[in-house]
Amino acid sequence: MTTFLLRRSVERAFQLDEQPSGLSLNPSKSLTTNPPYMSSAVDDIMYIVDQVVERSLATSQRLVISSVIPSIARVLDSDFIGMIQRKMRDESYPKAAIQNALPPESTIIAFLVLTNNLDIANEYVKRIVRSRISGPASGDAGTSPKSLNSLFPFGDDALFARRTLTSLQQTFEAKASELISDGIYVMFKNVVKPRLRPLLSDAFRDIDYQLNDSEVEEANRPLENEEGPGSAADDAVGYHFQRGWDALNEPIKRIFTDGNFERLLFTTISYLAEVLEKRIWSYYGRINDLGAVRLERDIVSLINVVVRGGRYGLRDAFIRCTQICLVLNMEEDEWAETQALAKADEEGDVLGWKLDLDERSRARAIVQNRG
Repeated sequence: MTTFLLRRSVERAFQLDEQPSGLSLNPSKSLTTNPPYMSSAVDDIMYIVDQVVERSLATSQRLVISSVIPSIARVLDSDFIGMIQRKMRDESYPKAAIQNALPPESTIIAFLVLTNNLDIANEYVKRIVRSRISGPASGDAGTSPKSLNSLFPFGDDALFARRTLTSLQQTFEAKASELISDGIYVMFKNVVKPRLRPLLSDAFRDIDYQLNDSEVEEANRPLENEEGPGSAADDAVGYHFQRGWDALNEPIKRIFTDGNFERLLFTTISYLAEVLEKRIWSYYGRINDLGAVRLERDIVSLINVVVRGGRYGLRDAFIRCTQICLVLNMEEDEWAETQALAKADEEGDVLGWKLDLDERSRARAIVQNRG
């Protein structure tokens, strides 16, 4: 009976499902509703789940708990997550109609909302379970471990109830997280990735790393006809990259939940670091000593754009890039000492090298007349 009720409730919720209105990827258009952006089915279904859990616990029957709670997990998996998966695959899959073009805005938004549904539902289930098994807050007369003990006073029934509720949360989280990861990858592959290489190409366009003293002086003069305070030609890469990076990420960030955006950002940065490293290697023989200094400054400027907002842990993705630049700009005596120490005891280095000895030698040879 409980399974039938849940399935009918999920089915009905999706039949009456309403999408959030007024969403747009255009940053110049204000959003008319408040985040998080999800469809109405999530609230409706999670309300039913909360009520079923509450009434099951109120029976104080171990057999009821052992039957109903696993049924909730099965229905959420097959009907709720299953329905969202089908919608993501069949109705809102973000695929461009023309090669090298972006998918339609409406499709992207619908896919973002469906991915949000999973993330928010995950938080709902955590809240439902934790409100029953966590310690009581001061002055809280609601359901808590103490009330579970009073509801299930015999033997290990209270412990059994906690474990069954925890299993519900863990099962749903595993299934939802798996589909969220799939959705994040689709967004990256079809929406973000096609724009990353052009973004980097635009940022490094017309940048020359074979500099002389007069060119360095010229590079330090302010840019003309560029908006924003403090723009300088020696920071042209960071300046133009920031404009492209914001144009790429801000439209998605305004719709996604914080958790989903952080997942997408991590995937994006991992790929960006690989592409950036390949670009650095591509400068082999096209950099002199002054250009190596400028390249390092440009790489640092680009990384600073990515880690804005306190995301300093994301710097780790670029450690190979920064170590290549470090090798490029070492003085000859410092380079010789580093190599000698590494050959004597490679595991004893204090720099935490991600580049092996051959890669360091190769990086050193990027600059003209070295090797």
